[in-house]
Amino acid sequence: MGKADLLKESAHSTPQPFVIGPEEGEAYWMLGTLTIIKATGEETDGSFSLSEQLAPAGFSPPKHVHPEDDELFYVLSGRVTFEIGDERITVTPGSTVYAPHGIPHSYVTEEETRSLIQVFKPGFEQFFAAVGRPAKSWTIPTEGPTEEEMAKVSEVAGQYGFEIIGPPLNAEH
Repeated sequence: MGKADLLKESAHSTPQPFVIGPEEGEAYWMLGTLTIIKATGEETDGSFSLSEQLAPAGFSPPKHVHPEDDELFYVLSGRVTFEIGDERITVTPGSTVYAPHGIPHSYVTEEETRSLIQVFKPGFEQFFAAVGRPAKSWTIPTEGPTEEEMAKVSEVAGQYGFEIIGPPLNAEH
């Protein structure tokens, strides 16, 4: 029984258990990544959201800050350099990185990377749908971030609880 079947059976008044398979979830091509929404705030009764991201080497979101949201990253494969506040650290598979609300952060993938991103104030997961487009396959898109996507990020950031405060990182920075 999949997530959709379990959700249909629920009364939607309290969180209901669900299972989502490895190739299930809403998948988006966004800023040159494949981002899959695995759990929404609605499904967790407002507790959190969870997304899986497959990113090419050199990917970096713009430096940003969430005034009220905490973010947790779990690296499944690849190497990622995070910048959180004044600290810069490179992590490998099995690493967990916590970015508390109010502290500016970004990251850059040193190689193709697969990670989980948990946000504790649900709703942020809908940012991926607002900026990206439905993925045609479960692969990294062939084109990187487009100017249109970057403009959309700046346009909708406030609606999803964060503020852009700087450019993306680069591996040499």
